[in-house]
Amino acid sequence: MKSVFITGAASGIGLATARRYATLGWRVGLYDINREALEQAMADSLFAQSHSGYCDVTDRDSIAAALADFASGADGKISLVVNNAGVLSAGAFTEIDANSHDLMIDINVRGFTHVAQLAFPYLKGAPDACLVNLCSASSIHGIPKLAVYSATKFYVNAITQALHIEWQPHGIRVSCVKPHLVDTPMAHDVQANTTGEGRISLTPEDIAAAIERAAGGSRVSYVVGSAARWWALLDKYLPEGMRIALTRRLIS
Repeated sequence: MKSVFITGAASGIGLATARRYATLGWRVGLYDINREALEQAMADSLFAQSHSGYCDVTDRDSIAAALADFASGADGKISLVVNNAGVLSAGAFTEIDANSHDLMIDINVRGFTHVAQLAFPYLKGAPDACLVNLCSASSIHGIPKLAVYSATKFYVNAITQALHIEWQPHGIRVSCVKPHLVDTPMAHDVQANTTGEGRISLTPEDIAAAIERAAGGSRVSYVVGSAARWWALLDKYLPEGMRIALTRRLIS
C-alpha cells in the first residue's frame, strides 16, 4: 500500500490533502502540533485506516520521531511526503514583531528543511517516491507586507529546484505547488492586513488536487490559480521595471 506523510495535517490544505489520499486508498499519516484538532479530524470514518501523531516542525527530534512512527507501520518506507506546515504574518515589515518574523523563519525555512532532510531515507527506499513542498505565488516576486513570508517561499522554491536534481539519482522526485490565496485563516489574515491581494478563489481541496498532480507529474513546480499563472508568465518575461510595476499594481 502506498503511504503519505503530511505535516500541518490537522486543518486547511493539510487536512484536505489527507482526505484526498485516504479516499484514494493510501495509508495516510496526519501529523500536526495541534493535538486537539488532530483528534477531531481522526473522528472522521474516512481515516479509519489512517494514522496520526504529534509533530512540532520547529523541533528536529519531534520530526524524526514522527517520521519513524509512521514509517514503522509502512515497512520503513514512505511513498510521498507533503511538506505543508507553515505560518504567515502579514503587515508592514517594520511593524511585524520580531517573534512573528522568527516564527516564519523557524517553521517555513528551518522546519521545512529538517522535514525534507529527515524524510530522505524513508523516501529513498520507496518506489516512485516524491516530496511535494508547499510553496506560494508569493515566490514569483517579493510581496510588500508579506516580505518575510514571501522570502521564506523563495527559499522553498530554490531548495525544491536543487533537490529535484540532487535526489533524481536516488529515484525521488521533488516538486512544489504555488497557490494564490486559498480559503484558509492564513489567506483571510492577508486580506485583513493588506490591500489589493486579490480575491480568494481557491479552496484547500483545489490545492490537494494540485498536490496530487505534482506528486504524479514531472514538473518542478505547479502554479495554482489562473491569476497566479498569468502573473508568473508576465514576471518571467517582462523587464525588471515592469515586473515591479505589475507587482505594485497587484498589491496596491
